[in-house]
This record gives sequence, C-alpha cells and structure tokens, in this order.
Amino acid sequence: MTGYDDLLKLSADLGKASYEVTRRAQVVVRKTAADIEASGKRNAAVDTGFMRDSISTTISNGGLSAEIGPTASYGAYVEFGTRRMRPQPFMGPAADQHFPEFTEAVARLSQDLLW
Repeated sequence: MTGYDDLLKLSADLGKASYEVTRRAQVVVRKTAADIEASGKRNAAVDTGFMRDSISTTISNGGLSAEIGPTASYGAYVEFGTRRMRPQPFMGPAADQHFPEFTEAVARLSQDLLW
C-alpha cells in the first residue's frame, strides 16, 4: 500500500467512526431523556394530573440534544416556587438522578469508539 492508499483508508475509517459515535450518542440521549421524563412524571405534584401529563421530551440537533419538561404554563412555578408557594421540585431531581448514568454512558462511548 502506498501512503496515499493509507490516507484514504484512514479517512474512510474516521468517517465510519464518526457515524458510529453519532449513532450511539443519539441512543444515549434518547434513553436518558426517556428516563428523566419518566422520573419527572413520578416526582410531579399532582392535583388534577394536567402538569404531570404535560411532561414530554423534544429531541433536536439530529438526536444529540433533548428538552424535557412540562408544557403546563405553571410548571416553573411548581418547580421553583413563588413568594407565596414553596418549591416542589420534580424535573431538577429527575435530571440529577439520571446525570451519573448519562456521563457514564458517554464515557463508555468515547472509550469504546475512540481508543
């Protein structure tokens, strides 16, 4: 093999690795988002159930980011409280609960694919 052939092979291998890293990262993001959403629903204060039922996930950036939370207009007031109502956090604790799993999965991903 010539140096040029080696360079072409390296380029192809990097392209495959990039695709695989992206694909596996998307799986990690989707799983973590689903776990956070489920925990948020379990943690949510329930009066009528509207806020709990409004918790959903939006995946964006090609599957590499997620936004999880309630669409109920008063969700932030429940989470953070007001001067007349104590906070009843439900999404923050859900994210905190699953953050270690997420960082471990990303570390495993980078170790598996980049070494």
